[in-house]
Amino acid sequence: MSTIITEQCDEPSYEAALSTLESRLKEPVSFLQAPVYGRVQAGNGKKVCYFVGRDSGEIVLAGLGVRYEAPGGLRYLYFPYGPVVTEVSADIFASFVAQAKKIAQQLGCGFVRIDNEHFFASQGSSTSPAVARMSSLQPRSEWLLDISGDEESIWMGLHKHARYNIRLAERAHSEYKVYAPADVPMEDFYSLMATTGKRDSFSIFDRSYYEAYLAAMTPEDGFVAMVYIAGQPAATALFVMHDAQIHYVFAGSSNDYRKIAPAYFLIWETIKIARDRGCTLFNFGGVQDEVKKLHLQGVTSFKKRYGGYQLDHGLPSDLVINHLRYLALRIYKTIRY
Repeated sequence: MSTIITEQCDEPSYEAALSTLESRLKEPVSFLQAPVYGRVQAGNGKKVCYFVGRDSGEIVLAGLGVRYEAPGGLRYLYFPYGPVVTEVSADIFASFVAQAKKIAQQLGCGFVRIDNEHFFASQGSSTSPAVARMSSLQPRSEWLLDISGDEESIWMGLHKHARYNIRLAERAHSEYKVYAPADVPMEDFYSLMATTGKRDSFSIFDRSYYEAYLAAMTPEDGFVAMVYIAGQPAATALFVMHDAQIHYVFAGSSNDYRKIAPAYFLIWETIKIARDRGCTLFNFGGVQDEVKKLHLQGVTSFKKRYGGYQLDHGLPSDLVINHLRYLALRIYKTIRY
């Protein structure tokens, strides 16, 4: 008889359980499974659920789920890069699935999406790329840089073009500033985001989304960095820190200093700040992958110039509740893919 019990819990209980798991795991846990991400999503109107699994009282699982809406209005509960587990077993999987499906049904969801291929690999199968591809799906490939070594080694690991642009920004007397979430100059931040979106032809969120994002963060969760040239905002980025890993979440830059490319300088200075704050890994976020099929060639090239390595994620697995509506979604997504 299984001794695994998975239950829904509140944020403080989840945070304590996740911290316990993180102390046992070798690899850092993404901030997408951290309470700060739950607060961000709740602040933007999403329903967020926290789950904890125990084996005879010992924490074995922690999962953060966010309710989204698929094409056709079909709701689903998504666990981005989660749930977090210390081991993979049929009993842990069965306990989690039963509770997650129960809560998902209460939320009017037609399926549950698990985005941790190690968790379901021996218990179920992944969905197809066509069905997996949704706006909520996190990148299938991320670019990471180990920043635990000495600063000189990190510097020499940068591509020569990255080092050149950093020196160029220094010669332009660029000024680097760090802002706590509550102190971010939103006019400058959003203006740089909007400029970048227009220049590079991608959609950005409404200003209210970024305001809610920052409102959900504490100074311990992260910060916004900004580079000024001749007193004018030239580049910015929002960073989130969790489990000794700093995440490059949003970024923007001005059209006025393209030859200097101040984003290189911004990242380099942030690497130093992150090291001072105890981070050992710099997560640049998504790069080009064959599932989401976004046009990220330029972004990918920029990120790879810092050195590092690629972390690939498998396809998620969908636990279907409403089979008829899920079949309709699968047909629609397959035709559109």
